[in-house]
Amino acid sequence: MKSPQGNLVRQMTSDDLGRVVKIARRAYDEDITDLPDVRGIEPWADPKQPAEPFADRITAHDLAAHILRTDPDLCLVVEDEGKIRGASMAINREGTIVMAMTAVPPKHQGQGYATALAAYLRDLLDNHMRAMAVVRAQETINTVFPWNFDVHPAMRAEGLVDRAALPKLKFVREGTADDLELAIAVDQRLRGASRGRDHELLLAGSQLFVAEDGKKGRGYAYAHPDGSAMTVGATTTAIARELLFACLASGDPETRATVRNITGEQRWAFDVARQAGLRLTIAGPVAVRGMSLPNPYLPHDTLG
Repeated sequence: MKSPQGNLVRQMTSDDLGRVVKIARRAYDEDITDLPDVRGIEPWADPKQPAEPFADRITAHDLAAHILRTDPDLCLVVEDEGKIRGASMAINREGTIVMAMTAVPPKHQGQGYATALAAYLRDLLDNHMRAMAVVRAQETINTVFPWNFDVHPAMRAEGLVDRAALPKLKFVREGTADDLELAIAVDQRLRGASRGRDHELLLAGSQLFVAEDGKKGRGYAYAHPDGSAMTVGATTTAIARELLFACLASGDPETRATVRNITGEQRWAFDVARQAGLRLTIAGPVAVRGMSLPNPYLPHDTLG
């Protein structure tokens, strides 16, 4: 097929969201999705026909709508002959750019649509000091991440949690909106920037855990209702371990849990996964630009 001609990139609108979510699902399914369909675990890979309602979980549409609402200027589509052929979404959190999604459906890959988006993405990255992304779709790897990103291979852990192996926790408690000041302080120490309004989305669709050990350490984590860790951040590895154990303990004993985006720097997370009886497999890398990989930290797939 011929390559696209002219300026095909435009700003995304709310009317595009349904199509954008479908494109992202097709692109991400093709490349890396081999987990059972569990809504809210793997962004952009919600089950097409969920077996039960999940009103308390963050869906792909929730994510897309949130990102478009908070960062409309960083949400783009590439349109050819009236059809959306690709999309990208990013967020700017206090100068840290998180590449949330870049996707072209498999049948349109290799036709120049990702390249058309890439020019805009390159300008965005070059105008900011720090950037982060969890890489999933192949088009993202090919078009964005040669641009001075440090790429950290990652793994995920999944399986039924061995409840008998879970330790007693000393410092963790369930969190509320009143704990967001603590979470924001941890963000700024680890990421150089707060999550800002992303905390609102995460708090509404997952369980917040917080931990404080006097003046020695503190941290937070968000857990999916099945006990999977959505993200974990702490100032010490001891606190991070407790938070990850708290996530795994919070799920249904008969439901498989997942810990994602474990890079080699997160040895504490490998230790927790092994103790909990989870199985390790290869996953897509975590990439950073102009910053060190936060540690101890497990990034959210889409929100960094």
